[in-house]
Amino acid sequence: MSEQTLTGMFDMVWGHLSRGVSDRRHPARHPTLATIGPDGPDMRTLVLRAAHRDSARLDLHTDAASPKYAQIRRDPLIALHVWIPKARLQIRARGLARLEPGDPALFAALPPEAQANYGGPAPGTAGPHTQPPTPDASRFALIRCQVTQIDALLLADPHQRALYTAETGWQGQWIAP
Repeated sequence: MSEQTLTGMFDMVWGHLSRGVSDRRHPARHPTLATIGPDGPDMRTLVLRAAHRDSARLDLHTDAASPKYAQIRRDPLIALHVWIPKARLQIRARGLARLEPGDPALFAALPPEAQANYGGPAPGTAGPHTQPPTPDASRFALIRCQVTQIDALLLADPHQRALYTAETGWQGQWIAP
């Protein structure tokens, strides 16, 4: 594998993130989101819905009744992790999350089984849930992540790692792998 430039590595990161939005089979489609819960760090896999390189923003959907929604309301600092096996690329992003209502037209266009994910008992609630959930559009929410830092590790030979921050205009610098 050839050595990357800082610009090339940054392009690779955003290329994979963008592809994750449009390609259901791409690994970047399912990033791991980390938040701070009452007992410490909490992680889960979500679906990447939008990747905007120009504004350094990533969008995900969630149920407003979920623990992650409450965690983000308490502390908007988040981290995202993506592993791209074929490229041997690890992407770690940090930023601030903002919660917004989901797009009602988008919710209406979801198939009934997907709408049902936003209804019934709150995610993580104990008990036998035998009743089919009634969809509740008011629980369809958007997590808008304003990315402030990207740490990219390429497991090439030799390993290459770069850190990019909004603070430096995404110029990037090489750091030890």
